[in-house]
Amino acid sequence: MKNFFKIIALEVLQLNSKTGAVFTGRITFRELLTIHRLTERKESLIDPFGDSKIKKIVDDEEFQRHLNNNKLIDLGKFLESEFEDINNSKIIFPSSVIISLDLNENNTNTLNESDIDSFYEKDLNSCFVINKENISEIFIPKNERICLIVDGQHRFYGLKKFYDSIKDKDKKEKILDFQFITSILLGYDTFQVAEVFANVNFNQKPVNKSLYYDIFGSSVKVKNEIQLAHFLALHMQNNDDSPLQGMIKLLGKGYGLFSQAFFVEKLLIHFKENGAWNELYEDYISNGESYLEIPKFLKAYFMAIKDNYENCWPRKVEREEGLVYSAFKYEYVLCKTTGMGAFFRLIRDIFPLTKNLKDEKSIYNKCTEIFSKISIQEADRLFSKEGEYGKGGSEGFQIRLYKDLKNRYGL
Repeated sequence: MKNFFKIIALEVLQLNSKTGAVFTGRITFRELLTIHRLTERKESLIDPFGDSKIKKIVDDEEFQRHLNNNKLIDLGKFLESEFEDINNSKIIFPSSVIISLDLNENNTNTLNESDIDSFYEKDLNSCFVINKENISEIFIPKNERICLIVDGQHRFYGLKKFYDSIKDKDKKEKILDFQFITSILLGYDTFQVAEVFANVNFNQKPVNKSLYYDIFGSSVKVKNEIQLAHFLALHMQNNDDSPLQGMIKLLGKGYGLFSQAFFVEKLLIHFKENGAWNELYEDYISNGESYLEIPKFLKAYFMAIKDNYENCWPRKVEREEGLVYSAFKYEYVLCKTTGMGAFFRLIRDIFPLTKNLKDEKSIYNKCTEIFSKISIQEADRLFSKEGEYGKGGSEGFQIRLYKDLKNRYGL
């Protein structure tokens, strides 16, 4: 069996799962080094409404958070101190690394090792399982990138970074024999693996919520409210005619004035049963086209805000990456969470007034008629960081500003 690693594992059954098989076992750093891959999430530069059609946003497999270099450095230092006394045995990583592998379509419970050798030539990138009385033997081909690290990538890359830094051959050999406790997913498709990743990282421990919305907004298996909100966020972030272009921190990081999670959550409110866009959301999941009124409204709505309160609108600043929006260089709250939260709430009051208007220009004019009731001087005081609403970005401040604006606009 020179073409395979053999792992001894136990099959785990939870709640009569019908998704795929889950095993627990151990895998060495040497084995994982040979076969691993990651799927680091990238920011999407696509505008899904650019041609009025929903497009595939990113590679289906890209769902993991970026590796944190500082975390890797800290892990390297920790491992260095632990390996100083290599004979002092203790568990360094007690929790499981989760990996995902494809299961060969010819796999059956009656397989033997000679069968595996004959099937290997036909499919080099999937695994075989031989089930015995109390254990299972998993045969993994020794091929690059066939094993996806679903969770535990920092532990693996921290060890790899430490391994790469060592010159001593004996110590390197001992590190290669390091064993990870491992949960093995067999026969899961990409969407199911992404669900496992999200359940582990979002339901069990706090991780960037923007990444969560990006993952499940891009997974086009079933149309849902997160998906539509995600497409709208990408449209407003990437469309050349969008007044919010470049303001949304996709994946919750980098330059911008508010996070993708914030933007998506404010949109989701309007898809609910009594929301401003409930009917349009129902149209979206029914494969209609009326929902395209939403991106049209959003561009006109925020363009009217920009033009009416131009003095309070943010200006881009020069950075190494070019011209960007920076919250640290912005002296107003209009386009930060307080102001945006308030104006998103106002959609429930203003959208019904534009419902029968068919083009962006007409929607823009109607919104301008409303927003012009607050003068430039009044807006300067109202949206200033030094003013009444500049002391925080909590829901409380957003609601208070919303009620104030609603009163001033006579809505």
